[in-house]
Amino acid sequence: MALAFLFSLLAQRVPCVGEEFDADTLKRMQQHEVYLREQMAKLLLHIEKKNTEESRVGMQALLCAVWPYWKVWSALFLTVLLLWFTWKIYKKFRAVEDSSDEESSRDEEEQQKQEEEVREEDDLFLPDTLWLSQIHRGNCDQILSLFGYLIQFCQYLVSDTSYPVPQRPIGVGSAYESWFPLEDEPVFCLLVPLLAPRGHVFHLDLGAPGELPARNPRIRVELECTCGREQEMGMQCFLHTSAEELRNQQPSLLHSLCTGSYLDVEKTARWFLVLIRNAWKCMPESATCSMNVMLLSRRSCRLQLTDSNNTTVFVEIVFGVQQDRTDIFLSSQETEVAGTPSTTWTQSCAVAEAKFFQHVATHAQEDNFYLRYAQVGAHILAGHSFSTYELKTVLMHLLTANPLESWHGRYFLQRMDDTLRYLRCCVEEKRLDHFLIGNEKVPAEITLPQDFQASQPLNLLQHLAEDPDRREQVLQELEELQDQLTSLLIYQKCETSTCPTHEHAGQGGDDTQ
Repeated sequence: MALAFLFSLLAQRVPCVGEEFDADTLKRMQQHEVYLREQMAKLLLHIEKKNTEESRVGMQALLCAVWPYWKVWSALFLTVLLLWFTWKIYKKFRAVEDSSDEESSRDEEEQQKQEEEVREEDDLFLPDTLWLSQIHRGNCDQILSLFGYLIQFCQYLVSDTSYPVPQRPIGVGSAYESWFPLEDEPVFCLLVPLLAPRGHVFHLDLGAPGELPARNPRIRVELECTCGREQEMGMQCFLHTSAEELRNQQPSLLHSLCTGSYLDVEKTARWFLVLIRNAWKCMPESATCSMNVMLLSRRSCRLQLTDSNNTTVFVEIVFGVQQDRTDIFLSSQETEVAGTPSTTWTQSCAVAEAKFFQHVATHAQEDNFYLRYAQVGAHILAGHSFSTYELKTVLMHLLTANPLESWHGRYFLQRMDDTLRYLRCCVEEKRLDHFLIGNEKVPAEITLPQDFQASQPLNLLQHLAEDPDRREQVLQELEELQDQLTSLLIYQKCETSTCPTHEHAGQGGDDTQ
């Protein structure tokens, strides 16, 4: 249509050959030309407007067609964005993990090296034969439990008598302090406290005041008035009842186990031996386990227990009377002085010392390495002038002076050197203070008599001050002890490791053949 209009316009404007136009005709043609141009502009504007509307309608149609899928496109876009962020984070954490793995591997290698060093130190310093096994610790508990039940039967047997009443036993000595050397057969030592029977009172005569330990302590037995309590106690008063009326009643303790007014150690030991035998017959364990009871000395008993597997256990029983509700007892332990009267008892610190090692074990938790020092020391002290009690005293002093963390295996040589140096210093100064007498560093868990706390320290090496020749001998033995310790460590290392030179030597011999 536009093309046809254009051709008609051109046809009107092209003059024919030979035709002439006047002025009016020319003017009209010019006006008509202006009109046609205006119409042409309107037509072009209309066409342009129409094309714009058609394009707008097409865009709206396209948007209408795509609009229902905007959620899909949004999800795809968010998924792609999330994957991109995840990939970036993964790369970052992968790099951190790789670096942490390298650091942890290095830490593990260092820790393994340290454990190997500690293991090597343990193998070097401590033979297995010098270390308590779990079995022996279990035996300590079993023995204590067994004799706890045995004492209950003993209490039943003496309930209507005038004999002392035994109480639950207390484990004492190196076995219950957990440091005895296993190269010797362990002897489980139990202290059985005794209470005065009904109608009797125990009074402790400690001798001259200020002497610690008491030189000649005795246990004086006195009768107690029981008038008005006859039915409750099931007995008549020994003090205010006629001799004829007392004939139907068991004699008092003064007439059975005493010498004069004092409790006799030897008579008490013989009575206790018979009591244990009779109580054992009431025990269910007597059907599968045999007990042989004997007097270790005139003052204490030794029991030999043998089960159905022929496993033998030795138990030593001492008995004693508690001093003023403290951890100190007057016990039947053997004295070092020959010819000691049977009415003289020994002021014993065994219970207090056992409580000290329990205190240390509680604060040391699972790390009880410190006990090995006493074991090794007891091993190398055998046959020398030093007693295991003096060694234990040195160890108790050092355990309160040094932190428990410094008693681990890696410090073994240093602590053993400290022990020998401390012992040597004591010999040179001719003085080793008793740990429980006059020592302010005794743990508060240990209950001591007032005179123990207020007294001057007791010198355990007083005999060296009185004998200079003995002192020189002891110093020489200390040098030998240092050599024995070195030899013990070297030989243990040689026994626990394989020597390759021996193998090569044997192979060389085979080649020559």
